[in-house]
Amino acid sequence: MQVNMMSQDENGYRRNADGYPQKEVARTQIRGFNSSGAIAISLLALTSLLLAGCQSTGGSGGSESALADSADSEPLTLTTNAYHAFVQGDCADVERRIANSEIKDWPTTEVRHSLQLLSGFCEELAEQNDDARETYRAIIREAPLSFASDDARERLRIMRLAENDPDYESWVASARVRALGGSSLRAPLNRTPVAYPPLALRAGISGYAVVEFGVTPRGATDSPVVVESDPPLLFDGTALRAVRSWRYARDTLGDQSERQAIRLLFRPEEAAERDSASDL
Repeated sequence: MQVNMMSQDENGYRRNADGYPQKEVARTQIRGFNSSGAIAISLLALTSLLLAGCQSTGGSGGSESALADSADSEPLTLTTNAYHAFVQGDCADVERRIANSEIKDWPTTEVRHSLQLLSGFCEELAEQNDDARETYRAIIREAPLSFASDDARERLRIMRLAENDPDYESWVASARVRALGGSSLRAPLNRTPVAYPPLALRAGISGYAVVEFGVTPRGATDSPVVVESDPPLLFDGTALRAVRSWRYARDTLGDQSERQAIRLLFRPEEAAERDSASDL
């Protein structure tokens, strides 16, 4: 696995683990945020730069078998079809499928909450932020330990950042530019595999997320931000959670936080092969 490392940011901002402002310090550390509304740069240019710096994701971690055991066929079929509609950018079809189903009567499974999550994504992309917040909060209330609730928490955290920080838009734009900047190497020690969203895996959906992040002198990752993803939002949460757990070699000089970027690839056929191998 290779990583394309990023150059330093120039503004000296520091944020805590959730991205909220702290006192400005000498070491350059950046807050993290992802938003579909940020200033776009060329996907082709970003992909070309990061093509060598990519990592395929891990398997489903047992989520696929859990879906098979816990979900009725009709809700599962409806949800996977809704995921395919979302990938095509057809949120109207997603909402139509939800409106025509009796989702409130479905068993409390990952299938149900993943469909609700998809509705939240559509609301957020349509800038219906109040509706999206309520959808995400409902998922967390109903299924606090689900994969969908983890993604819902990520979206709520990011939406709070957008609401509370007037400089957020310009920071996102600069993070995207940094992803096209120079590079400096830092040796990785541990990279936790990225978990595949269970319904995306079941639906056979592939995609990627490009994460820009810092590495502190102690080797911890700092303020990861998704600067590009396709489909939008679908793989962002799991990518951010994985990168936060990564560890790198210490910087013996201890005088900077280096920015890096990696393109995380989500390929269902590779995840299925890993899951099969882990069962041997």
